[in-house]
Amino acid sequence: MRRLPLILSALALVVALFSLVRTPEPTGTKAPSQHAPEATEEHEEVEVAVHMGRIQRYHQKWWAAGHAGNAELAGFYLHEMEEAMEEIALARVVDEGIDISAHMRTYGLATLEGLEKKLKEEGVAAMHADAGLLANTCTTCHVACGHPYLRIVPPTAVVIPDQDLAPAAK
Repeated sequence: MRRLPLILSALALVVALFSLVRTPEPTGTKAPSQHAPEATEEHEEVEVAVHMGRIQRYHQKWWAAGHAGNAELAGFYLHEMEEAMEEIALARVVDEGIDISAHMRTYGLATLEGLEKKLKEEGVAAMHADAGLLANTCTTCHVACGHPYLRIVPPTAVVIPDQDLAPAAK
């Protein structure tokens, strides 16, 4: 009889744990990829601030690579920023009635496209000379999204103690 309350408590704990654990969906009913903009099923919620943090760090590394004259590394970080921005753009994020995803396409992705083109056609120095364009575009988007207090500026210095930003020897 002394074991009955212990057994019932253990059983209740197991039931409670099972109710907290989400079971995986059966194969074939998975939600569509975030890279499928035409899909109509709901996506998992995207935490914009997490992506913005990634974009900001990539922005710093992109600037530092451009400052060091490393076209290959600058192109790499432009691509990384683009991927993070695309995740937001494709996630259909609407916050307080503002279509954050549409703004990301209009401001962020369009600006990166221009910087990639400039890097390819005119070189790293010309692209780096436009560092203020990306920062101003980010700030303009923040204002359009109702966050005027988020002002981005080109870095003046970036400390990346564990990465050599100089162009690789060929």
